[in-house]
Amino acid sequence: MELTWHVYNPDSDAKRLLIVAGSLGGDTAHQWGQVAGHLAKDALIVFCYLPGQGMGAPWDDETEPTMEALAAVLAETVVEIKSHYPGRATFYAGLSLSGALGMYLARDHHELIDGVFVVASAATIGSPEVWLERAELVERDGTASLVPATQERWFTPDFVAEEPGKVAAIMEGLAASDDHSYAQLCRCLATHDLRADLDKIYTPMMLISGERDESHPSADLELVLTSAPGADMRIVPDVAHQITVAAPGTVADIIRGFFRRLKQEHWSVYDITDGDTRLGHREG
Repeated sequence: MELTWHVYNPDSDAKRLLIVAGSLGGDTAHQWGQVAGHLAKDALIVFCYLPGQGMGAPWDDETEPTMEALAAVLAETVVEIKSHYPGRATFYAGLSLSGALGMYLARDHHELIDGVFVVASAATIGSPEVWLERAELVERDGTASLVPATQERWFTPDFVAEEPGKVAAIMEGLAASDDHSYAQLCRCLATHDLRADLDKIYTPMMLISGERDESHPSADLELVLTSAPGADMRIVPDVAHQITVAAPGTVADIIRGFFRRLKQEHWSVYDITDGDTRLGHREG
């Protein structure tokens, strides 16, 4: 299986490469487009698509529906992208499911990336039973059946009232997702659990959480923050799950600040002294 990707700003001469990917049921271009606009001068930005989501080719059933298998495909895609744009510091940013995939990259393919942004995600998401049930529901009724309940989780009522056009575009992306591909991605999420491996993730990693995101309890995020040696976190106020859509400027500022910080500090876990186990700080 190969992942579909394209470059947002191909004429950029930026020295950084930023690969971004969307959520389950999300079109990467719609979910990350505004953030990319803010960062167009800071990085060469590549939109990468999950199978059957947005421009993504449908799921190839020769690939086992597990997070490990999907992360391996993503790593191959990162290698391919880097071969086209060599010599650039490389960063990855994923929303929700794709954010979880970023932690696998950070754990298993640290040589490929200089830093990871995990947006609205955690080391485990929901329960296997819930994801397997949703997979069966979508195979039967299609992704359009998920739109009403998903909109309530993805956006606050205030944002829906203020930006109905943006919300409609995102929800249309969910309804247009390939049903079988979506179901296979649900089956991947049923296998997702990195809690026992967080202390092995030394790659610099920024967690970005929405204050009103009910999909990810604060305890799940705190576990990643306190267990992964390279982790830091920012909480974006007054937004739910679709942080990149509801607060693109804030997300861009966090990413830009992380770029600069790594460049200035040459951040390494091996620089920790005097028993200090935190590389950054949490802002609420």
